[in-house]
Amino acid sequence: MSFKVATILVVLLVQWSETATLPEPGTCGVDFSDRIYGGTITKPKAYPWTAILVFRYGTYKDLYWCGGSLISDRYVLTAAHCVDGLSSNYALERIRLGEWDLLSEEDCDDVQDCNDPPLDVGVEEIISHENFTMATVENDIALIKLNESVTFTEFISPLCLPIADPVKTLDTDGFTYTAVGWGNTEHDNKTIRYGSRYKLHVQLHAINSTYCNEKYNDEIIDSQLCAGAEAGKDTCQGDSGGSLINAVDGYSYAYGIVSYGNGCGQKGTPGVYTRVTSFLDWIDEHME
Repeated sequence: MSFKVATILVVLLVQWSETATLPEPGTCGVDFSDRIYGGTITKPKAYPWTAILVFRYGTYKDLYWCGGSLISDRYVLTAAHCVDGLSSNYALERIRLGEWDLLSEEDCDDVQDCNDPPLDVGVEEIISHENFTMATVENDIALIKLNESVTFTEFISPLCLPIADPVKTLDTDGFTYTAVGWGNTEHDNKTIRYGSRYKLHVQLHAINSTYCNEKYNDEIIDSQLCAGAEAGKDTCQGDSGGSLINAVDGYSYAYGIVSYGNGCGQKGTPGVYTRVTSFLDWIDEHME
């Protein structure tokens, strides 16, 4: 087992508790671009909810070991295993938003359309699922509360959660998901402390639980889903915590969180993801 440390109409009003501040489709889930392992480079403005968790380990700083997704102006959704075992020597120092090229001070595409500079935001609180354990990797979900509210722009904006019934109850077995991140790639870049210099995306087909259980010795439970199994296309180390997304009526929703897998990009072996729809109540209860 290896961790991946690698329109619903706008008039549809989603009922949500007063304590949560989740945006509705139209504010969330909007990709302002024209449009990993085996992945291709995104446009600079693509997937503006994508977050990088920036760690410090001892004297090593700026370690990009996990990802996440902005889901409101104060919260990032990620995997619990990404923030497990933190200490004074191993710390999550900040969250980076609006990033594309990790080696460039200014992110511009081939026609010199440039992003705003990326935004680094401090961490106020880390909320891991109380029943998460590294032994089983079940309940692999966490929230990171930022120490300040962020302003939404075309470079930084939130991802939708599938809280309304029309998107919550869809049959996901037929989905073709998209995964996004800076994790390890087939190019194995040794010059930087992450896999890819650029934000990458890759399409991954949903895998039904029967097949996935055959590959994982009946360890897959209802609160997990599987995707991938195509040679050369997968999430990998460094992608953990990022979202597995699917677009519905033009808006992007988080259906999975990158959790673990047996290797990267192996034919016939899917990756395992936390099923977001199984934890909507938990997210609601823990967002202040």
